[in-house]
Amino acid sequence: MSDQYRYDCRLFTGYKPCPYDSECSDCTHYEPMGARILVVRVHQLGNVIKSTPILHALRRKYDPAWITWLTSPVAAPLLRRNPLLDEVIEYTWQKVPLLLARRFDLVISLEADPAEVALAQLVPADEHLGYGIDEGGKLCPANDASASYVRLSVSDSARFRQNDRTLPQLCFDLLEVPYEGEQYTLYLSEDERTYAHALLASLGVDPEADRIVALATGGNTARFETKDWPPAHFATLARLLHDNLDARVLLVGGRAEAETNAALKRELGDLVIDSGCNHAIRHFCALLSLCDLVVSADAFPLHAAVAVGTKVVGIFGPTPPQEIAMFGQGRKVVTDMPCAPCYIRTRAECPYDGACMTGISPEVVMRAVRDLLR
Repeated sequence: MSDQYRYDCRLFTGYKPCPYDSECSDCTHYEPMGARILVVRVHQLGNVIKSTPILHALRRKYDPAWITWLTSPVAAPLLRRNPLLDEVIEYTWQKVPLLLARRFDLVISLEADPAEVALAQLVPADEHLGYGIDEGGKLCPANDASASYVRLSVSDSARFRQNDRTLPQLCFDLLEVPYEGEQYTLYLSEDERTYAHALLASLGVDPEADRIVALATGGNTARFETKDWPPAHFATLARLLHDNLDARVLLVGGRAEAETNAALKRELGDLVIDSGCNHAIRHFCALLSLCDLVVSADAFPLHAAVAVGTKVVGIFGPTPPQEIAMFGQGRKVVTDMPCAPCYIRTRAECPYDGACMTGISPEVVMRAVRDLLR
């Protein structure tokens, strides 16, 4: 009886009839799934956005293909509505047995967390690319073709001094597909854009008439506090933006930035506008899309701004700026400390108390803003 069903059809669910209510046999709407591909990129919102160009490479190399992406429940909304993706799986332990019961033609592990690497390695597939894990639980290349990609995680010299390729380029290299400038993919809905317009209107800001500069005051403090640019520098920059560019200065961030933004608002008063720190992630991205420019450390708002087409000035200290793609939309303000980049995450570990970020002056960032807006 089951022979009449085409389980490899893109429209077949195995539970409910497809949109054509077909019994499969002799169906004229049959669409083969093609190569089954799993991308594993679970953690860090910015890393998820930075990895989306790999979808272009997969579509170019495999046609047709059914592309599945495994990511965290927090990051999953960033991948919704993406026409290059067929399926987004939120990484929970309830979903693990379902993954292990499936089989893919290709599994690509872009995630360097050992637990997720191990899961990716256990998923049955004809080929694994990216990170693997050895019998001792240590990260290693999944195969010989993945060696140069994984080497950047284990060699500071390779990552900080030798590599000059952005993460999108590295993803294309991993798949041996020529890179042609493919950009981040983040698709906002009209409802999400309407939300952002209504929010700005409630704050007395008109994106059609006002010059809006958003200050993203967090650098992922909980995980990587050395990426933070000091609040006092943001305060000085806000004054410069107001006095020199007559800009509407918007304070943006997530819950971790609520206290910082509230303190800046108390200090600066009407010079800044606190946009709130409790927006849904896609609403936050829609808000950035209505700004003229975003100033951010190497953190999620920087990559989200690039993804939605907003100009951005990025401030770089302990992380390698050459890995970050801006596609002609931004300027990188990079520390001149000879020890950077270092990937030291806490001020306590840093022998210079995070001077790579504190040493970047608001005036230098202001010049980059002025140059980019000009």
